[in-house]
Amino acid sequence: MDCTIIVDSREYETAEEVIKWIKRLSCNIIPRKLDIGDYVLPNNIGIERKKAMDFISSIVDGRLFEQSKELLHAFNRAYVIVEGDLWRALNRRNVHKHSVLGALGTLIDMGIRVLYTPDEEGTAYVMKSLVERIGNKSIKSIPIKRGETIRDAQIQFLSSLPGIGPKRAEALLRAFGTPLDALNNLGQWARKVDNINENIVGLVRKVLTTKYGDEINNVVISIDEAIREVNEKENDDKRNRKDADNVNNKHNIMDFLGDR
Repeated sequence: MDCTIIVDSREYETAEEVIKWIKRLSCNIIPRKLDIGDYVLPNNIGIERKKAMDFISSIVDGRLFEQSKELLHAFNRAYVIVEGDLWRALNRRNVHKHSVLGALGTLIDMGIRVLYTPDEEGTAYVMKSLVERIGNKSIKSIPIKRGETIRDAQIQFLSSLPGIGPKRAEALLRAFGTPLDALNNLGQWARKVDNINENIVGLVRKVLTTKYGDEINNVVISIDEAIREVNEKENDDKRNRKDADNVNNKHNIMDFLGDR
């Protein structure tokens, strides 16, 4: 039986090993620019592939659920493939396992089928197996994302900033009105918007003001690493404030135990 899989043309740059294994498994590849999902299988099945670390990052910034809604709206069946060791990746991020487990539960409730694969070969084999199970029916059409509104573009623009995501982007727009006004008032974000602290503001400021190509001590720091450092600093600040509060409480108690 023939096996045909439509592949987002951008996957040729980010998933070369997956493409190679799909071909080795005797599947035909049709490259297309996909607005929704990374792969389309016969019988209108859409697949979003995420490596373990990107899966965790997409939970943090909210992309995962937006992409999942689009998959469900566009396809008869929607899958998210998590590739790699999710729990080992979790140890490298300052994200509690309960957040990941909660996100997985939310996906299931939404109607998303979640599959786990150890590597690129496993991802390719899972897709071939799905085609074999459903039959290689013709792929009639490729879903196209609805026309983007100005509001969508504004949220997407601000969401792309590190540590922001869709929810914080909307909060920024409610507080400042436009993306331009939000950027011009970067120093007020922590004061006017809930869940945005000075550490996030500092990271956004670094992205906005660092000259393209500049490096610190000839070392390129990834955004994920920078966000992790911001989260660690935030936790350190919380611990320091808690220690300071404990000291103050002890002082207050000693005031009552003074000489009478």
